[in-house]
Amino acid sequence: MRKSQPTIGRRLLRAGIATGAVSAVLFAAAPPAFAANIAVTLSPNAGPVNAATTITATGTGLATDSTTSAMIDVRFVTATTCPTTNGSPSATSIAATGVTRDSANAVTFTTPNPLGTAPATYRVCIYGVTTGTPGTTAPLIGNASTATTAFRTFTSGTLSATTGPTSGGNTITISGTGVVGTGATVAATFTSGACSGTYATSGTSFAATSTVKNTADQATITVPATATAAGGPYRVCLYNGSTAGTSLLLASATATYQPAFPQAILSSSTGKNGGGNTITATLSGAFTGITPSVVFVNDASPCPTTYGTPTAGTVATVTNTDDVATITVPSGVLAPNGFNVCFYNGSSSSSGQIAAGNATYVPTLPSIVLSPDSGSTATATTITATSTGTSNFLLGVTSPGVTFTKSACPTTYATSGTNFAASSVIRISNNKAAITVPTTVVHTPGATSTTSWNTCIYSDASSGPLVGTAVYKVGAVLTVTAISPGSGPAQGGSSVLVTGTGFTPGMTASIGGAAINNIVVAPNGLTFTGTTTPRSSGTGLGLTVRTEAGSKTLASAYDYSFGITVMPNTAPAGSASVTLDVLGAGFETIGFASPTVPGNNADAHVYLVRSGAGAATAYDPTDNGSGGKTVPQIAECTNVLVISDLELLCTLNLTDTLTNAATPASAGTPVPEGTYTITVVDTGAVTPTAGVTKSKITSGSTFTVADY
Repeated sequence: MRKSQPTIGRRLLRAGIATGAVSAVLFAAAPPAFAANIAVTLSPNAGPVNAATTITATGTGLATDSTTSAMIDVRFVTATTCPTTNGSPSATSIAATGVTRDSANAVTFTTPNPLGTAPATYRVCIYGVTTGTPGTTAPLIGNASTATTAFRTFTSGTLSATTGPTSGGNTITISGTGVVGTGATVAATFTSGACSGTYATSGTSFAATSTVKNTADQATITVPATATAAGGPYRVCLYNGSTAGTSLLLASATATYQPAFPQAILSSSTGKNGGGNTITATLSGAFTGITPSVVFVNDASPCPTTYGTPTAGTVATVTNTDDVATITVPSGVLAPNGFNVCFYNGSSSSSGQIAAGNATYVPTLPSIVLSPDSGSTATATTITATSTGTSNFLLGVTSPGVTFTKSACPTTYATSGTNFAASSVIRISNNKAAITVPTTVVHTPGATSTTSWNTCIYSDASSGPLVGTAVYKVGAVLTVTAISPGSGPAQGGSSVLVTGTGFTPGMTASIGGAAINNIVVAPNGLTFTGTTTPRSSGTGLGLTVRTEAGSKTLASAYDYSFGITVMPNTAPAGSASVTLDVLGAGFETIGFASPTVPGNNADAHVYLVRSGAGAATAYDPTDNGSGGKTVPQIAECTNVLVISDLELLCTLNLTDTLTNAATPASAGTPVPEGTYTITVVDTGAVTPTAGVTKSKITSGSTFTVADY
């Protein structure tokens, strides 16, 4: 039986080599031959000098025999034709990178970066083998070596403007090192795709009205009317002439050029969510003889060039003059989106665009303040929602709807899932509403002491748009049941223990408006300790506790008793001038005369008080029946200087005592040794009877007159 001839033998015979010479040929390692040198097309056929470009070469049967990427070699050749074998890479035969066999008909590869140093035309030559790797003797299997299929490199230029009127006629410049070069002739095109390696104006590529070389680094281009807004954006391409298929690409702009429709000036680029407000758009002569249609288009997309079929809720109501359109913003204009304002010459699907707003229109939600802005979990608390500034978020709204959710507020009213309707909503005014929080708004215990809920306010409780939002916080139920002790001096400094529930770190508390400092909350949240601060005296004062869950007040919880501290608290008998430093509270409000007028007048006074012999006795201004006081002052501290609400200075004269009369007078005797009380009163007047409220008295500091 005759053996089949080896495959390689068949290939050698196909090349015209005699069977008898097989052995010699194998030793010579000559490359196998291919049936044809395939003409290919390139996509793209141009790229920048200083950046890598990925190219696909396509030709029928191009890689039929080279079955793997490793069998293929691609070169950029400066000669006018491709060499028959690949040879070694050189400056005139530059190897491509990333060669990939896509199919039997296509090969993809990438230009080296840089590819040369200046714009140039390269022949793309593709070589391949049937086994192994190409080496330096691989035969040519495909080439792109005609003017229309060669690869052209170019420089990059910068445009002086990237937009202009849709009617064209304006001029722009393209600039960059060597973008024009040394040639005298230059031409430009505007193309919606990539720049072609040679000049072309067919399809979506339009010739510039004129192109003028300014320098080797700049050219001025007049934009053609054929480069319309609808066809953009365009790549601006610069050539060394205007001969189709022959003139070569010199430069391409780094940015695209987009002709713009005329811009109508919007009177406002913002407004309330859900529309209903009016704005104007001004553009000279734009609306003459037509009733324009205005559509608000989500700014994620540009204005469609024709009216088409707008999304529901985006078509505005419009009245107009020749120059001004008055627009009622439609209901579908909802935050947080922005919108392009698009003008058309009618309302049929084919009506063309005539203008666009000069700014993106953004519906906004006003700033809403809740009072209170926090409360206890699962508690039907009534709060108010008020818009700040001049924002009337309820203007035109008669029956607002409100929901509470831990997620983002839906753009329209909804109560499904975790959106809970308010128990009641009362519209108070254009900028204020009263809302009762539903008991479904609860705190979720965890790492934080409160849970935040979004308060979502809508134009109605059906499907109305969102008109305002705010955050309401809930925490453990807050109660205040007791404070111990229930009284302390006006100077403050007393330690107190408060009991209740829901106390949290960071909370605050006050008594009659005076803060409690140094608050320490027990781990179980049922008690806290703190220190009182100074306050003018008073009884039945409320204790207010505020946490992130809200505030609670325990009425008639604490008394601030009258009391002062005096330094020094002793002086030798017969001292003519003793300066006292008196510490207390409320000194700025009780009305000292300046200078001090001693006596029983209605001014505030600082008295030295003693009744008879022995221990100090509390001051009593009740009429003793003779026009004097039941327990009077024996001397007075004059020249009062109030330093602050908590401190004053005065001068005490111990060389003379006062008589106890309606109008005290000098008794002509010094203050005897003994123990006395320094007393501060808001009025020195005699009280007619014991049944009448006595003067406000701040007392409790003992002063001793004695020699030491």
